[in-house]
Amino acid sequence: MGDPVIDALVESDTTAYIITTLALLGGMLAFYYFYIYDTQEEEPYQPQQEEEEEGQGEMEPRDFTLEELEEFNGVDGRPLCVAVNYNVYNVAKGKSFYGPGGPYEILAGKDGSRMLALMSLDKSDIREGWDDLSDLTPFQRDSLNDWVIKFESRYQKVGKLIKARE
Repeated sequence: MGDPVIDALVESDTTAYIITTLALLGGMLAFYYFYIYDTQEEEPYQPQQEEEEEGQGEMEPRDFTLEELEEFNGVDGRPLCVAVNYNVYNVAKGKSFYGPGGPYEILAGKDGSRMLALMSLDKSDIREGWDDLSDLTPFQRDSLNDWVIKFESRYQKVGKLIKARE
């Protein structure tokens, strides 16, 4: 109708606006769930149960390869760990989330960095083998850093994720 250059700019601004709005909405929903909703449904304080879980969940710091980390999936009483941005966390305190049957069990014994950065629980977002995360966008990198802060504040860091043993 008008100048094609101006029409293209208006259309690209509209697309960028829609994408930004959806990203912000997704971030707000994630914030609500993980920082507000999540804390409202905590179980009442039970000292004996918490002491048992802490004793069972304590681990000595060490390095993990992807193959070694797979064994820390919480199945059959095994320890429960998740790697986030190359740090490995003992998430035994959150076994109702990360343990067998939990909503995030897909992350147990895995490098969950990409899935958390993408805010996805889709199996197709798990990379086979080492993931250097170099293709994450700045928004995804920020999301991953937010997850690191959450894990640092809630769970014990028990080591680093390494590519291979020397």
